[in-house]
Amino acid sequence: MRFRNTLIAFVVLLIIGGYALVNYRFAKTVPAAKLLGVKADDIVRIDLKYPDRELAIERAKPDAPWMITKPLGTRADQTAANNLARAIANCQATRTIDEHPKALAPFGLAKPDVTVVVTTKDGKTLPGIEVGKTTPVGFNAYIKLTDKPAVMLTSSAFPPGMKKTVNDMRDRQLMSFKVDDVTKLTLQPDNGPPIEVDRGKNGKWEIVKPSEYQADPTQVRQLLSTLADARVSDFINDTPADVTRYGLDKPHLVVTVYTTLKGGEHVQSLLFGFREQGQGKDAFYVRRGERTPVYAVPAFVFTNVNKSLLDLRDKAVMSFEPSAVESIEVASDHGNFTLKRAPNGKWNLSSNGKTSPADVPVVERFLDQLRTFNGNTIVMDPMTHPEMFGLDKPTCQVTLVGKDGKPLGTVKLAKVKVKEMSTGAVSPSGIERTDYYATSSAGTALYSTDQFMFTQLDKSGDEFLAKAKPAASPSSAKK
Repeated sequence: MRFRNTLIAFVVLLIIGGYALVNYRFAKTVPAAKLLGVKADDIVRIDLKYPDRELAIERAKPDAPWMITKPLGTRADQTAANNLARAIANCQATRTIDEHPKALAPFGLAKPDVTVVVTTKDGKTLPGIEVGKTTPVGFNAYIKLTDKPAVMLTSSAFPPGMKKTVNDMRDRQLMSFKVDDVTKLTLQPDNGPPIEVDRGKNGKWEIVKPSEYQADPTQVRQLLSTLADARVSDFINDTPADVTRYGLDKPHLVVTVYTTLKGGEHVQSLLFGFREQGQGKDAFYVRRGERTPVYAVPAFVFTNVNKSLLDLRDKAVMSFEPSAVESIEVASDHGNFTLKRAPNGKWNLSSNGKTSPADVPVVERFLDQLRTFNGNTIVMDPMTHPEMFGLDKPTCQVTLVGKDGKPLGTVKLAKVKVKEMSTGAVSPSGIERTDYYATSSAGTALYSTDQFMFTQLDKSGDEFLAKAKPAASPSSAKK
């Protein structure tokens, strides 16, 4: 009898367990319903009502940009606005705490921290979400709808996402353009003539003022990218009565960007004033030339944009076509030698009265390095006192000669050891460094370079010698 009862109980447990397993395996999880039942893309206005202020953003239609309309009118940060709309649309009531609470104060809902009201694209204003306290246990917060008495729970992440200031929601982009759309750039420093850089018909950047030079495309692009990516670090004053205190009545620098799009030419200017004062501050006051507000931007924006004529000039030491070179004459501390073209694409090395085959790839690589040789900076133009930079007696001099026997150009390289005085805790000591310089017959500029490029060009004749082919072994000769 006892065995039969045990068997019956076992069978019942198997049935219940099997049902539970099937139900677990095949039942679909039903997600909790969204509180407002609205899609983020359908929201066109959001009102955030706090005990002491209000903030409103809206857009004319779902694909239009968000604008702040209260407490001031300005463009909103599109990412922040879209994130806010998604957070509201995704809000879920995970549980109802009390259908008809006698008091709302215990839940922080007698005076909600914020009431969130949205309007949809069809003009319908939905019931507001009142946000109260977070629960003492668990990761939840109390909420209720303005048209119903029930107190509900939602994720504790929802309340912080609804606590926004105007500065949280404001667009921080300073200038709106694409680098590839820029046709002209001007810089007006307070201590020099204006600089104008134009994109030529061939798409290359050219400096046209104060004198004509080829521009350094990397420097120009970095400058424009800095402006396009610049963001406001602080909103200083939306309606300044006087900008003198910010140094914007006589700015240190005015940068103007010209773009040509459908509808004609567009002009945007950015004015840089004083450096922001205060502990921990590292920013400059700026304003858009077409707008009133004063902002602050990180100091690196000014550093990256405040370029001189020498900064913006092309750093190519000497331009030439390698195929036009018939011979290369080198005079260096390693000795003098000449590389000369030979029939069938070969090169010969002449040194100390002896001519030998040269290693063709090494010669061609040397020519290519010389052709693409760019200085790190232009130290000065014109160069004065070459003896200060070791260029009265260069370490290495390379002269390229054309097929007509006339020089195509000469590059001079030098290195100078400089002692720096370091005041240590014990006693001053001289720290020695080596500076590297270059100049060419193509112009009067003095360029700085570095050890790597210097050693790539300061070669001895032996480095160009063709490598002898290994002799065949006797065994292989017999075969």
